[in-house]
Amino acid sequence: MSKSHQAINDFMTDHNIKSDQVGNLEFEGIAEYRSSARNATEETVIRIIRNGYDDGAIILSEVGDFSVNDYHLDFTPKYQKYVYSNDDNKLVIHGNSPKMGGRYSVSISPI
Repeated sequence: MSKSHQAINDFMTDHNIKSDQVGNLEFEGIAEYRSSARNATEETVIRIIRNGYDDGAIILSEVGDFSVNDYHLDFTPKYQKYVYSNDDNKLVIHGNSPKMGGRYSVSISPI
């Protein structure tokens, strides 16, 4: 199991997030986006795919400042690194993209 997949498992276990009938997670959460280009925090629906070809994909719903024109809202362990923070119990996504002005991070937690 990759470190990113282990981070998802730790996040899911610590927050007691239940999967749907096919194993995916969907919950209301807070996503905090940080980059040199822009920052935003929004309450949004967070979906984490837990099976099949897209296992580990994380999708944030468009809401408020979160627009696909300004932010990456779809993530995959193939292109981003996931870390579970035991300090604040958040799943943190780390990436690097010209769209975001270089390095960025997204911290997610359930409401």
